[in-house]
Amino acid sequence: MARITEVAELAGVSVKTVSRVMNNYQHISAKTRQKVERAMEELSYAPSSVARQMRLNNSLSIGMIYGDPSSGYQARLNHAVLKACSDARRYLVVELFDEKSREWRKQVEDFLDRTKVSNMILVPPMCDSTDLHELLARRQVKFVLISPSRPISGASSIAMDDRRAAYEMVNHFIGLGHKRIGYIGGHPDHVATLLRRQGFEEALRRAKIDIQNKYLTSGRFRFRNALECADALLSLEVRPTAIFAANDEMAVAAVMTANRLGLRVPEDLSVAGFDDTPIAKTIWPELTTVAQPIEEIAKAAVDSIGNLNRTGQSVSETLIFEHKVLIRASTGPVPES
Repeated sequence: MARITEVAELAGVSVKTVSRVMNNYQHISAKTRQKVERAMEELSYAPSSVARQMRLNNSLSIGMIYGDPSSGYQARLNHAVLKACSDARRYLVVELFDEKSREWRKQVEDFLDRTKVSNMILVPPMCDSTDLHELLARRQVKFVLISPSRPISGASSIAMDDRRAAYEMVNHFIGLGHKRIGYIGGHPDHVATLLRRQGFEEALRRAKIDIQNKYLTSGRFRFRNALECADALLSLEVRPTAIFAANDEMAVAAVMTANRLGLRVPEDLSVAGFDDTPIAKTIWPELTTVAQPIEEIAKAAVDSIGNLNRTGQSVSETLIFEHKVLIRASTGPVPES
């Protein structure tokens, strides 16, 4: 195992400076901090207290904060990032976070003070917070963005094409003969909500199908909200023959509502979701959905953090990963009557 003196020698600084970097002293220049962190990573150096106390205040630590632990997407993303960190011999520190709180700045500052993380992965909707970006930059915390609404200078962005994925899913419905297609959208603060809605509407416009407001609802990515949306859609005098939901939980709510109302899926109603979470293959019939390459996205985010620490240079790059439309048993031809 490398010693602190070797780290100091490789970085060209004193042992005292290495110690100060590890203890996150504020009056260390960014250049010196980067030299020490690169030396620690190159030598695989970690003080023994790290394992027990998780004082992950160097390039081996990655923090992630989020606000909805119940989301199937979030649970899968957390697992994927944890796996990517483990494979890269890094540490992940996760914290629940209320982005609507007036005290959000204090929450973030407390998180950084307690954990000493020097790297962050920002997920929706926090990835779009300019105030959060500025706070992290002031604290010299490096960060990458997953699924932001737009790239920003000095940070890598990693995503898939939500608009295109939704467009392709609605085209699948149209190819089956459906023209009355209902939509259950996500949370208004998430950029994915906007992009998936855009893809939905673009597919209808290109097929010269009228966009009817009565078929557009918002389930805020939540199962219980989606139950109400599905009930409203399926109680219309002229109900939709297909429903596209912006995530799998909401699609499952549509299937359950159809069953309660005596409608068969897919004979009377086709339903599709988004994300390919485990519930998509647990429900019957199995759910047609969009598969996101979550594992690849997570690995790219962790790799991007590693590149930042190795080079000490911020890179404004955008990586777009391919999705897949998975056709399963929940979608079928439009009913004859």
